[in-house]
Formats: sequence, structure tokens, C-alpha cells
Amino acid sequence: MADECCSTQLIDGDGVFNVAGLDNFIRTTKLSDCGLSYAVVAIMGPQSSGKSTLLNHLFYTNFREMDAYRGRSQTTKGIWIARCTGIEPFTIAMDLEGTDGRERGEDDTVFEKQKCPPFGTCNC
Repeated sequence: MADECCSTQLIDGDGVFNVAGLDNFIRTTKLSDCGLSYAVVAIMGPQSSGKSTLLNHLFYTNFREMDAYRGRSQTTKGIWIARCTGIEPFTIAMDLEGTDGRERGEDDTVFEKQKCPPFGTCNC
């Protein structure tokens, strides 16, 4: 079931949009066959708070999870998408990089500003 979700990095850690990856995701998952009948769920929050794990357990995705036994480190960089397998209607999950960016340094808020316009302010 996990192979069907087709996890794809949509935006890398430097903010570069993965056009070829999105095209492959749409083709592989047959998203275009859904027309406008699909749902999207996304999760955002602090780094290492369990976002990827929660998505994997609730929506049967296969996002990479942190292995606490190997030490705490940044697992998700940028934005990843995956098809939620076995869920109707067709549902896409988006796993976002941690909002506090500990691994990027305290003053690096570039990625956060890209996710929450305008100018990084967000009423999420």
C-alpha cells in the first residue's frame, strides 16, 4: 500500500519547485482523472514534533520519519506530497518542513516566509 502513495518532493530545501516531480506524481497517481474531485491535507509545526509520523499513520503515506535512536535531526526538507492510499475521495497529503528551522539556524526564516505570505506573517 505504501508504494502506491508516490511520495515526491514538491519544493526542495532551497525553495526550488520540482516541476518534473509534480508531472510524474500526477501521471503515476492518475490525479488528472479526478478532475476537481480531490482533497488536500497539509501539516505544519515545529521541527521533530511528529508531523510525518502523524500523516503516515492517519493517511497511509510513507513520508520519511526521524529515527530518535540515531539522534534528533531534520528529516523533512522543503515540502513533500504523497497520495493517501485507500482513502476516498482521492486525497493528497503535504508534509512541510518544520517551522522553527533549528537545523537551518535561528535567523534563517526564508523558508517560513515562502510558506506564509505576505512577508512571513501568517494567521494559520
